[in-house]
Amino acid sequence: MTALYDAEARERIRTDTAASLFVEAGAGSGKTKSLVDRVTTLVLTDAVLLRHIAAVTFTEKAGAELRDRLRANFEQVWRAADGSQRDLAATALDDLDAAAIGTLHSFAQRILTVHPIEAGLPPSVEVLDEVASSIAFDERWSVLQRELLDDAALSDTMLLAMSAGVTLENLRSLARALGSDWDLIDDRVLNTPPPTVTLPDLTALATEAARLAARESECQKDDDKFLPRLAALGEWGRQLEAATAPADQFASLLAAANLKWGHGIAKSWDGKLPALKIECGELQEEAARLAGDVAEATVRPLAYWLATRVREAALDRAKEGRLEFHDLLVLSRDLLRRDADVRAALQAQFPKLLLDEFQDTDPIQIELAVRIAGGAAAGARHWADVEIPPGSLFVVGDPKQSIYRFRRANIGTYLEAQHWVDQTVQLSTNFRTVGPVLDWVNEVFAELIEWVDKAQPAYEALTTYRTEIDTAPAVVVLGKDAHDDKPNASLLREREAADVAAVIGQALAEQWTIWDLREETWRPVKEGDIAILVPARTSLPFLEDALDRAGVPYRAESSSLVYQAGEVRDLLAAARVVGDPSDLLSSVTALRSPLFGCGDDDLWSWKRAGGSFNILAPVGADLEGHPVGRAIVYLQRLHWRSRWMTPSEVLGELVVDRRMLEVAATGPRSRDQWRRVRFVIDQARAWSEVEHGGLRAYLAWAARQGEEASRVAEAVLPETDVDAVRIMTVHAAKGLEFPMVVLSGMSSQANTRKGVQLLWTDDGYAVKLRGSVQTNDFEAVQPVDEQMDAYERRRLLYVAATRARDHLVVSLHRKPESTKTNASLLAEHGAGDAGDALAFDGSVAGE
Repeated sequence: MTALYDAEARERIRTDTAASLFVEAGAGSGKTKSLVDRVTTLVLTDAVLLRHIAAVTFTEKAGAELRDRLRANFEQVWRAADGSQRDLAATALDDLDAAAIGTLHSFAQRILTVHPIEAGLPPSVEVLDEVASSIAFDERWSVLQRELLDDAALSDTMLLAMSAGVTLENLRSLARALGSDWDLIDDRVLNTPPPTVTLPDLTALATEAARLAARESECQKDDDKFLPRLAALGEWGRQLEAATAPADQFASLLAAANLKWGHGIAKSWDGKLPALKIECGELQEEAARLAGDVAEATVRPLAYWLATRVREAALDRAKEGRLEFHDLLVLSRDLLRRDADVRAALQAQFPKLLLDEFQDTDPIQIELAVRIAGGAAAGARHWADVEIPPGSLFVVGDPKQSIYRFRRANIGTYLEAQHWVDQTVQLSTNFRTVGPVLDWVNEVFAELIEWVDKAQPAYEALTTYRTEIDTAPAVVVLGKDAHDDKPNASLLREREAADVAAVIGQALAEQWTIWDLREETWRPVKEGDIAILVPARTSLPFLEDALDRAGVPYRAESSSLVYQAGEVRDLLAAARVVGDPSDLLSSVTALRSPLFGCGDDDLWSWKRAGGSFNILAPVGADLEGHPVGRAIVYLQRLHWRSRWMTPSEVLGELVVDRRMLEVAATGPRSRDQWRRVRFVIDQARAWSEVEHGGLRAYLAWAARQGEEASRVAEAVLPETDVDAVRIMTVHAAKGLEFPMVVLSGMSSQANTRKGVQLLWTDDGYAVKLRGSVQTNDFEAVQPVDEQMDAYERRRLLYVAATRARDHLVVSLHRKPESTKTNASLLAEHGAGDAGDALAFDGSVAGE
């Protein structure tokens, strides 16, 4: 048996229960076992009742696994031991099902359920799921936008915003963003009253524009290309001077950004052109400064107004007992901040707290744990000023795997908590991955992940445990050399996808071997052993086409743009016609879809014969046999019946009657289509249970899911009868492992945030609604936020690479000048030559 490099650390985790520990557990280092060992010691050695231990996990699946492994441990002791050990194991088994082992949200709900009066909640509390929360927000926004438009105090502000192109949809997005972080509103939005809008006197600016434009007379050539620039400046100045309404003035100030100062020949201006351009630029900068001041005084009052209403809505939800997931955390935290008796009671109930996957959870988690551990005395304003009893807290995480910023995970909070606990234990032995792959990972990511204060952890190398030896390539790189022909993005993705399909085909054909964990032997790799991990779904269509051409079975898992899928759009188009017969566009869309199969020739002949696309129009006897006529008769009958049906029943009938599942069965992606159709029907059923509305109301909600490109999570059902390559995002693969991993989608650049952006600072916020309509500090805050995204992007690659057990394939497809893609980032840090990596050039040469 291989000696463990970190054996001493593992022993301390298991036995040193008198100390609070912070465990930094590298990928594949067996952190779940460390939690099991710690809890087992607490129960069987220290005689701490399991009901007095709280173990907070990141996912429900992780909580179930921890519970199952503890059950196995305690059952084994109960069968083999006697005396007090047997009694302690029996008590633990009795407590196990009701033990506080689960997600942070479930733990917060437990706190509120036990102390509802102190939390200001009614005795009965309902926790809304994602569908119900979405519906509730739509209802709140329908009221808010009316109040916003009716508020006389904001009328001038709204006119200014709309003159700059701000829409109600922009404000809706801001309200949603504020709702996701409503716990920050008091301290960072409502702490400072918003400025009032006062437009400055723009006469001097318009006069200066006219003066500069008049200098066209100094040009000695009538065709000089700088003259149109001055003409545009003059026209802008006249528009600014003519603008009297504040909204028009603001729009004119913003329009100055479109002025250009290029072109022109200096000798045509007797050498005065450079100085003239400088003066024009200074005028433009002054206009931008004034526009920024107006934007600041426009955006902040709107944000303040929305923040006030969002906070009021959150408090109303608490009074009504209809809470959203984030409400659970905020209300629990606020309860613990203000009530010493509750803290004392929870400390007595849970003297031992264990936090798993700490790097990916909400920052509220550490405050909940510390205030419970500290008890009645833990009333300090900041959790870091609280003192806790030794041994009361046990934290496990890996900062290199912190990849959930979009869910409020904060690497800075992780590093602060690690420093606060002060007793860090390192687990570096990796039980998952073969040595050659780990050598590559360590060499590449020691360069990629470097210490940055409050932003990036230092890289801790993983130590090899596995000693099995295989002759197949362990690490393969695709596209090692940059493409000198500078292909466009689509061609680059096609090449990458073709290589991915080819290397998978070679692995299957040559029977690369993988270690079978169940049989404990090497065996040939199968399709189901392979996972293709992508940072985002941009490259998915190219991968699907390449795998189809190669005849490699696959299934796309995890989250997807369900409501953008073709079969879902077809289904909803037919439902829209049923719900609203006057929607002729949806009528034609549905008729042309596979549900009815009417071609353009059918539509033309139908219209030529006098037919109508309105499904309520009568269909003559001579046209009943026409393909369009048969479809319209069907839709008409369903329309009359739909008033007594739920939306899910309408969708279900369309799927069954139009043979959607059978038609999909003939295609290469049938199972994905079935899964999406079933998912949409299930969501329609969930919507009805909450809203109890009709078909039109449901379709409006479903359309919103499509407009927002909602990344809804599909319920991926087990398909043990199909051996297929799995395609999923890196986020979906977190916590999983695969015999062979292919990192694809590396040629795409990091996504640039679009639309409304709300960025939090230490004591405030910055907002961008659209274009240059933003707070004055947004330009200063945005680069910091983007840099944090860039650090997380490196950690995401680390997570992806460490999912592999036996074989790792990494795409480096890129253009020579590219510097912003994941492939270029990896290549720049030696990924092509690290370890014993082999280059793929149509095939992989054996060693």
